Amino acid sequence: MNHLRTISRWALPSAKFTYNILAVSAEAFCRHSFGRRYAPSLLVSFCCCFVALNLGRANGPQLVPALTDIYLLIFFILVLYHIARMWRQRATIHSHSTGQSWEFWQRFDIQPIIVKTLLEPIIHVLAGLLIYPLNNVLSVWLLFAGLCLFIKEFIANRHYSNRVRDAVDARIEGERIGTGVRQQTAPQGNREQRVAPVVAAGPALPPGDSIQQIYSRLDPALQRLVAPPNENRPNSRVPNRPTTPLVVIRNQTRPVGARPRITPNRNHTSTPTTDKNKR
Repeated sequence: MNHLRTISRWALPSAKFTYNILAVSAEAFCRHSFGRRYAPSLLVSFCCCFVALNLGRANGPQLVPALTDIYLLIFFILVLYHIARMWRQRATIHSHSTGQSWEFWQRFDIQPIIVKTLLEPIIHVLAGLLIYPLNNVLSVWLLFAGLCLFIKEFIANRHYSNRVRDAVDARIEGERIGTGVRQQTAPQGNREQRVAPVVAAGPALPPGDSIQQIYSRLDPALQRLVAPPNENRPNSRVPNRPTTPLVVIRNQTRPVGARPRITPNRNHTSTPTTDKNKR
């Protein structure tokens, strides 16, 4: 029983560590822009891959053993590239990010979740099947790497979906609780009562003066300037005009040298002439 407990205690963490290492080796070839705290996973995955492939090459015959060295060299260069890119990346990337797929998939307008969960693992599985006649050890590593990448992404997407549903449920529950609290604290039953805000009464303002009162208090000279030209100006005296008769000169054809004829204005009331003046 003690041995079974020890095995069960270490079996699940060991299996989890193994499939994470294999999945990270696949992610290094398929993605970019990893989080800064994901660098140890890349380094540990390369070290485990180096040890596993060299042990497999030593124990089993291979038709083209050079494929293992090429794979390890490319893997090491990619790890250095990803780590160097982590220090000049944007701050918006999550520090535990498992990377983003290459821009090649954006040309086909495919959803990122399909690329990460299906297409990238399938590529590794197909690559492992193609090189199996040439290097069976590397082929087995690629096959398991693609399978572990699928399992890892499937579990990650499931956890993410559950967290989104939990957040939505929490929001709905919070709205229901808030409605219940407002109903319980309302003064009239279950209906809410809106209270108008209290506004303090300000001091009463004196009534405003009319325009005529303001105009009457102005200086007479200023009143003459403000008043329109065609209207009678208030508080201004009209000057006495001379009552001399107005004379209208009519333009008539007359001979050269003749004096113009002057006629009195009919509208003007002239004083009657006496007989003495007529004589």
